Amino acid sequence: MSTPLDLDLLSRRPDVEDPTLQAHDATDELLVREGLVAARERGLTGADVVVVGERHGAITLSLLAQGLHGMRVIQDRLVHERALDANAAEVQLDPAGYRHLPAHPDSFAGARLILWQLPRSVAAVERGARMAAHAAPDALLIAGGRIKHLSVGMNAPLAQHFGQVQPQRAERKSRLLLAQHSAVAGPGAQGNPAASGMPAPVHSTVNAGGRRLKLAALAEAFGGADLDPGTALMLRTLDQSDWQLPPGEAALATPLVVDLGCGNGTIACWAALTWPQAHIEATDDSADAVASAELSAALNGVQDRVSVVRADGGDHLPDGAAELVLLNPPFHQGGTVHTGIASKLIRSAARMLRPGGTLVCVWNSHLRYRPRLERLVGPTQQLARDKTFTLTVSTRRG
Repeated sequence: MSTPLDLDLLSRRPDVEDPTLQAHDATDELLVREGLVAARERGLTGADVVVVGERHGAITLSLLAQGLHGMRVIQDRLVHERALDANAAEVQLDPAGYRHLPAHPDSFAGARLILWQLPRSVAAVERGARMAAHAAPDALLIAGGRIKHLSVGMNAPLAQHFGQVQPQRAERKSRLLLAQHSAVAGPGAQGNPAASGMPAPVHSTVNAGGRRLKLAALAEAFGGADLDPGTALMLRTLDQSDWQLPPGEAALATPLVVDLGCGNGTIACWAALTWPQAHIEATDDSADAVASAELSAALNGVQDRVSVVRADGGDHLPDGAAELVLLNPPFHQGGTVHTGIASKLIRSAARMLRPGGTLVCVWNSHLRYRPRLERLVGPTQQLARDKTFTLTVSTRRG
């Protein structure tokens, strides 16, 4: 038998790193333990194993270290894909031992074991369960999460689309849910919507910054298809102040406006409608967010001027390329309030802005980002504030 992987060797990079944040948790360890037992009982080699919701590689690399090979790995965030690859290199495990695949029913075809680090929303669980229903008829699903993030409401979509759920005893503040694929669930079941394949995105129509926008969102896009209240403050303030794009250094050039961390694309669509002379670059590291922003751009008729790219903090853009960056940074890392991701995105904004370019940023007032914006970007002024959020404008120092 191969040697178990020491999970303490794993790093979060290029994700935010901090002594208070780990590259693995108890749920990962439980999924590995029970997954290895199930794989051995079923005589699996790895090619018929799907790992869903992998973060920094704890599940996949533990299976690889124990001799399984060819696992399919589905990760929404690009930074998690890169962390898995970086950790494989660090612990000297063959990256050919697993494959990155998109969240799609075809990625589950023929799978006999599914290990799933559950998302926190019921909608995301339902979407995943519908796709997992395309696994082999005898497939076993082992899903888990931290108890504080699990809800009873997750059992129903798992049972409807995959099989009856058997909750396991809680261990170390985590719990596993087991489900055996059932003939009365899945894509072949009479009247089961999973037969249609991918779940449809959620749609909404919102009023934002003096414009009526149509939004679409897949399950793991931050905020779904709703209008985020911080984004609402940003767009309302820019609209009411008749805020104009800075003139830029090249009067004939098409100014580049970046929606950094675009989510469902609200800001990108508003910017494209408001500044027809500009090209809009919407970027996010979430595959669901990118797909959502593309759908929203098409719904609003601006797809020709909005490019949507899956990237880590806009790292695909060259230095000094942007005239304006619009940013509503998240303030959570998983389930933990943490400012690391905001600092990373603010640094990214400073890098991609030309000297004299502008960052408009909205943030939770209690986090007091203004000194950070002054230090990382340049002179910063407050544009607006409500009971929760502060909106600032920073000028990139030369």
